[in-house]
Amino acid sequence: MLLSEMEQDLGINELGTIETAVLLSVADLETTNHNVTTKEILGHTLNSRCSRPSLFRALKSLEKYGKIKKVGDIRGYYRVVS
Repeated sequence: MLLSEMEQDLGINELGTIETAVLLSVADLETTNHNVTTKEILGHTLNSRCSRPSLFRALKSLEKYGKIKKVGDIRGYYRVVS
């Protein structure tokens, strides 16, 4: 119950399994001034069972939900939206 309530508080309870894994991997890889690359996301342990197309669909979906955003002029860099 506690985990479910925490997910609801964070607004991630509506996300699918792959979307949640991608979001958590971006948050894990991110540091104060470090933008996360798609290569890093693909290589993260949480995404080891995720296919490339599924991962990219999850990134698009997370952008649509406003959970992550693209950053920088070069494509493939992401940050979690605060």
